[in-house]
Amino acid sequence: MSPSKPDPRGVIQNFIDYMLNEDYAGHDTAVLRRLKVPSAYYKPTPCATFRINITPDLCNKSGNLHGGATAMIFDLCTTFPIFLARQEGSWKTPSVSRTLNVAYLAAVRAGEEVEVEAEVIGIGKRLVHCRGTMKRVSDGTVVATCEHGKVNTDSQRSKL
Repeated sequence: MSPSKPDPRGVIQNFIDYMLNEDYAGHDTAVLRRLKVPSAYYKPTPCATFRINITPDLCNKSGNLHGGATAMIFDLCTTFPIFLARQEGSWKTPSVSRTLNVAYLAAVRAGEEVEVEAEVIGIGKRLVHCRGTMKRVSDGTVVATCEHGKVNTDSQRSKL
């Protein structure tokens, strides 16, 4: 880690804390409150690992992690490493999703813990491409994967 860069886990945790401020009560706060950040790195690619216990409010009637909740977890977790990849003055906000493709491979029951590995594959001035893998902590089974494309919504400067 370069001495000029802040602790990558701290960068991500600060953004999670910012998202949880008292003025925001979006549906993703249920995930944000439970999200742990065991590791984060700048290199070789900006990436982070997250853990979350799957609670019944994230599950469908069958007691399995809901597909929509899986997508929301990926949406959040693959967004945070962008703050490790950005250049000074760019990607100041979490931006908006352009694509979020999720492959569901195995069920996760309420009460189980999952680990999400998220990394930035490529980043430019306007677009970023991220990848995520979700594993069941108890046995290491890959339960879902995703590719996430985002668009930078920072205000554009005039070229004149």
